[in-house]
Amino acid sequence: MIVRRVVEAFGADYVQWRVLTRVMLKNDFRSATGLSMGRTDLSIWRSFIVYAVFGGLMTLVAVMVSVFLPGLMLPGTIVLTQLGVLLAMAVLIDFQNVVISPDDYDVLAHQPVSSGTYFLVKLTNVLIFTLIIGALLGGPSLILLLVAYGPLVAFGGLLGLVGITMATTLAILCTYAGLLSVVHPRRLVRVLSSVQMIVVLAVLMCPIYIDNLFGPALERMMSGDGVVPTPAWVFLAPPAWFASLLPLFAGEWSAGYAAAAVAGIGSVGVLFFLGAGKLSVSYADRLGAITTRSERRRRSLRPRRSTADRPRMRRLRLPPDIGVVATLVRAQFRDDMTFRMAVMGLVPAILIYSFLAMRQGPLPDPFVEPGAISYGLVVMNFAAIGFPLVVGELLSMTKSWRASWIFFTLPADRARLVVNAGLCVTLFLVAPTALVIGGVLVWSLGSPWHAATHALVLALLAHLAVQARQLVGPHLPFSRPPVKGGTMAHTLGGLFVFAVIGFFLPLFFGLVYSATAVTVTFIGLLLVAAVAAPAVVRAGIPLRMERREFAG
Repeated sequence: MIVRRVVEAFGADYVQWRVLTRVMLKNDFRSATGLSMGRTDLSIWRSFIVYAVFGGLMTLVAVMVSVFLPGLMLPGTIVLTQLGVLLAMAVLIDFQNVVISPDDYDVLAHQPVSSGTYFLVKLTNVLIFTLIIGALLGGPSLILLLVAYGPLVAFGGLLGLVGITMATTLAILCTYAGLLSVVHPRRLVRVLSSVQMIVVLAVLMCPIYIDNLFGPALERMMSGDGVVPTPAWVFLAPPAWFASLLPLFAGEWSAGYAAAAVAGIGSVGVLFFLGAGKLSVSYADRLGAITTRSERRRRSLRPRRSTADRPRMRRLRLPPDIGVVATLVRAQFRDDMTFRMAVMGLVPAILIYSFLAMRQGPLPDPFVEPGAISYGLVVMNFAAIGFPLVVGELLSMTKSWRASWIFFTLPADRARLVVNAGLCVTLFLVAPTALVIGGVLVWSLGSPWHAATHALVLALLAHLAVQARQLVGPHLPFSRPPVKGGTMAHTLGGLFVFAVIGFFLPLFFGLVYSATAVTVTFIGLLLVAAVAAPAVVRAGIPLRMERREFAG
């Protein structure tokens, strides 16, 4: 049996590897599909669809690049770079706890499980998920290679896809295990959350990178100066090492391509042996000991505020039912580093998108030029509506979801909790975002009235979108376990949908801003709908919420 020989070649016990891998995968997929709740949830299949759609978009980008950049090398590098970044984000966001757990030693210590078997089980568990995501992202590109260049080149693309997936996964595994040896696990959560925020910001900055890197090439191509040769510095990028397999399998032999391919294969081997040395059962024992040891506390230099002074520091007085959910959100923001960094990552993202909107000069006034489509207005619409919906999705998921048992035991109005969670998104994100966008529009348009009106319209639309999301998919705050691969897919799916909506919104605004009477009527209808939306949601979801059962 080939699989047995491969497993035993790495010094692992095949029977133990098969049993442990099967048990871990059963637990993972049972949690991912919602079988632990006594019902089948389609969220994991929706995640797969989102990844496949993004794979199609990556293929479209590669086709557009291949028009003015010759050969297979550079388009393949671009596709594999995008794939590697998305895989890294998925591992950082969704697979942190899969890498190694302090509980592993308690479960496996009395079993004759070797370190080689333990490492191969953990690697197989993560690789199965990342290879599925990689296949969905890279599948459309492989189909295009098969149709356009034949099966041999498509096989080379498959090898490159598997190589970049394994290299990305192993690199994060090694980095994660290496950090655990020098950083306390509780601090490591903060470190990884900060890295996650940086990676998300880097992805959001991709429009700037693409414009700066390929903008001059596009201008040269459109001006008739011919195709742009592949720059030599591309071979320094690890994705290019695996992309070099494409021209090699197409018959374009050269020393540079061969050296790059050898470097890619060698990097996978080096990362594999580094990971095998870091992830072991004895290492899990040390991790468990570190986790149970208290982290050294730092003395705060900031003077404590007396209890008597605290009520006077609170400026915002909320209704009691909204205040309860707001207190829960603030506590989760304080204690859950993943949730905190996800929200904090949107703050600079809003500023970045405001900068992107003004890079090409002042924005067109939607009241003076109704229906004008500009890159800046599309970006503004995307940030105003898309980001609150991403946060609304995050409000229902947390690693501490078992604490939500209290919602199912107390005589609380679950529908009101769901509605108030959406209102918290409006208060703490939609309103500040509208103020930022309003300030940018005042500076760009020069008309405070036009800027304030458009910012108000975007805020009302964002509020209605959040409430509509609560009506379609109601969930109690922080009551769902994160689905492996699901958080990343939900984020990408939400950003994609509202990027499309943000593109067509200027056309819609062209109709409602065409006459003053139409504009006033439209804003009045929006205000009425915004006020009525919470009541509509509360009336539409009680039966569904009463049928929900605690998943723990």
